Amino acid sequence: MSFLINWRDGTREGRCISMPDEYHGLVTEVDADRIAQQLRTEQGKEPHHQSIRGRLIRLAKQRRVSK
Repeated sequence: MSFLINWRDGTREGRCISMPDEYHGLVTEVDADRIAQQLRTEQGKEPHHQSIRGRLIRLAKQRRVSK
C-alpha cells in the first residue's frame, strides 16, 4: 500500500507522488514543498519527482530513527 503527498510546483494542480505506507505520518506535504523549493534553488529548475521522493524517504527514515 501507499499514500500520496502533494507539493506545489507553480501550477494550479501541483504535483503528487506515492510514498510507502511505512513512512505515513513521518513526512508531510509541507516537507515536500520545502524540499522542492530547496531543489529549485540548487538546480535552478523544477526538480524531478524522484528527487523529491528520495529526499522524503531519507527524511522519513531519519525521523523514524530519532523517535
